[in-house]
Amino acid sequence: MSKRSNRRKGARKNSRRLEKRIQEWENQYPDTWILLEVTEQDDGEPVRGRLLATAQDLEDLQETWKLHRRKGILTMLTYGHPLKPRSTVVVSAA
Repeated sequence: MSKRSNRRKGARKNSRRLEKRIQEWENQYPDTWILLEVTEQDDGEPVRGRLLATAQDLEDLQETWKLHRRKGILTMLTYGHPLKPRSTVVVSAA
């Protein structure tokens, strides 16, 4: 007995886009701009999302970001954690 698929021949598998916590995306894409579709909020703060696009240059995401906003999709732009530690300035008054 053979099983039939409802998929059309040559069509891509309809896989669900992966949803993760914001911090997980930032860890996965260090030193990279990350555009996410916000899927969960806590008191108005985004906590989970689906990846829409990544780029090294912020300008490369502008059109994608605008397109999703026009569709009414709640988006978030963030930056992945830096690979190299950044210098910190500590100010002390004696």
